[in-house]
Amino acid sequence: MKLGPLPVDTLPPAVASLVHGATPGKLMAVRGMAPLRPAELLTAIYQLSFDGDPTVQAAAESAPAGMPDRILLGALGERLLPAVLHFFAERTPATRRPVLEKILYNQATADETFVHLAKTLDEQELEIIFQNEVRLLRCPALVEALYFNKQARMSSVSRALELCVRNHVHLDGIPGFAETAAALLADSSAAAPAETDQTFAAALAQAEMLSVDQIEAVPADEGASAEVVEADKQRGGTFIKFDELKMHEKIRLATIGNAYCRRVLIRDTNRLVAMTAVRSPSITPDEIVAAAASRSVCEDVIRFIANSREHVKHYPVKQALANNPKCPISLSLRLISYLHANDLKNLARSKNIPGAISSAAKELIQTRKNSGA
Repeated sequence: MKLGPLPVDTLPPAVASLVHGATPGKLMAVRGMAPLRPAELLTAIYQLSFDGDPTVQAAAESAPAGMPDRILLGALGERLLPAVLHFFAERTPATRRPVLEKILYNQATADETFVHLAKTLDEQELEIIFQNEVRLLRCPALVEALYFNKQARMSSVSRALELCVRNHVHLDGIPGFAETAAALLADSSAAAPAETDQTFAAALAQAEMLSVDQIEAVPADEGASAEVVEADKQRGGTFIKFDELKMHEKIRLATIGNAYCRRVLIRDTNRLVAMTAVRSPSITPDEIVAAAASRSVCEDVIRFIANSREHVKHYPVKQALANNPKCPISLSLRLISYLHANDLKNLARSKNIPGAISSAAKELIQTRKNSGA
């Protein structure tokens, strides 16, 4: 929501008088010391955040975080303007739950404010948002924000997605929404809290507990074999049983999980899960290189990386793809012309790639030799 000063004719008389008054009176207001009703005080603080005096403006901006609950709780329960509610929602720490709950329950709170809060609130407050099905259907961006918040219960997310599916609301921002929707409709237990929340939350929590060294120690080209499980135990980790997760749960984990989740799920046998992992907004260049070199990822993942200008602009990705026998020959042939001399020689000698690629590498070596390149 784009915030701006309120029209003077919409301000209560006492607030209009104050914001056009002297600086000392304005500073008293932002400190909560002005003779105003609580709702008027919040409106005044909002309006003063646009004051021409930088001192007043800065004081108003920081006022919400320090205001006592006795003032905020009473005022936020009244029918304030949506912009004022949004201003206080943005500046109230997540630890002040009673204050934020007042904003969530206020009928004047705008959808944009809910979207903002849905990205940062904890499980308890998120459940308040999930209860308002009318708002969820009216504002698809809100459902998407809830989906990406790690604190949101998996069962609640599933119910919200199913609600949207049954009411023909499409969520473009959620990976594989159509397939996820079909899976949810076919599974009557998808939104069962006791089973769904425990399994998903445990997987997410276990992944977050792993150190960087433990994540990097997971073999990039092995599946969830007994050897990998044993190796993980020896490292002191807790192996996550991804095979116990349902397809829509894997998709969400591939989207919001950490590098460990992506490293495993990018090799999932379900194409949609794997493609979600490689498209994750959190995936790093190093993870892309590892995926490009992997022979256990599906060809769709390799093709996606090879056709991505953002990814193939990095030399290690070109090199990894050219050496990966799963990379389509047409794409490999396009990439080998960018390889350095030593890498091209290694490719020409490789027994692990299609003959057409090694032959093309030898021809390119000869061409460069003849041209003196």
